[in-house]
Amino acid sequence: MSKVNVAGVLFVLVAAVSWSTAGLFTRFVTTDIPTTLFWRSLFGGLFVLGIAMAMQRKPVELRTVFSFTLGETVIAGLSTAGMICFISAFFFTTIANVAFVYGTMPLVTFALSLVFLGIRADCLSLGCCLVSAAGVAVMVSGNSLPNDFAGILLAFGMTLFMASLTVAAKFFPDADSTKATYFSAFMGAVVTAPFATFGNTIPADYLWLFLYGAVNVGMGFGVYLVGVKKVSALVAALVGLTEIPLAPFWAWALFGERVNLPVLLGGAMILFAAVVYITSSSRTVAGGDTKEA
Repeated sequence: MSKVNVAGVLFVLVAAVSWSTAGLFTRFVTTDIPTTLFWRSLFGGLFVLGIAMAMQRKPVELRTVFSFTLGETVIAGLSTAGMICFISAFFFTTIANVAFVYGTMPLVTFALSLVFLGIRADCLSLGCCLVSAAGVAVMVSGNSLPNDFAGILLAFGMTLFMASLTVAAKFFPDADSTKATYFSAFMGAVVTAPFATFGNTIPADYLWLFLYGAVNVGMGFGVYLVGVKKVSALVAALVGLTEIPLAPFWAWALFGERVNLPVLLGGAMILFAAVVYITSSSRTVAGGDTKEA
């Protein structure tokens, strides 16, 4: 058995911590949803582009930097739609609700792969789907406000778009994920710019929005790129799941957002199902079944 690369694990863990701050910045800023989305997308896109340029070992023509294939365009479009749903969800419900719904993404990806990629369904994966769905039902039962349900629905939209992105990546294996990432961010800025308001944005908001793009998008993505090259897909996926419990923890520690028992129990069920599914599917792939998602 090969040893796990500690540095790689730490890099992926730092990326997960960076991603877990997504909801926090929506609590710090006073800007509305479109304005927050615009600046987060613009700053995030610039940071990822800068990282991509810095990682190139030879000079790159500007023309190639902004030339995108069909696959990169499709992936960027799905990512943009997911990002808009994701950030908007935090304005309507708790960070815990959004984080736990996002935990269903591995299993939503599996469900979409059954339909569009023709992978085989096995009893363990289907069982994980049922446990995850039950967890969502338990979690939703712990909410009663209309805004919460709107936020949860937006979080599901984000999860569906991101799962679709994963499936689309299999259709377009030659798509450059780095280019698709900064293309998606710039696309988000263009889409939200007509609805953003710039006259009422205070200097403190610009600072938080800059950090939003730098920490949550730029640093998270850049550090993850380094870490994921040093560890297996299984280790990266499992360490990446730490983002989900961390997000509600930060919300509780910094803003006093409490997690009631149904939400906590449902979230634990979702996380358990995700861990079991990721572990089992990775073992299947390692055993030679290349059709298993």
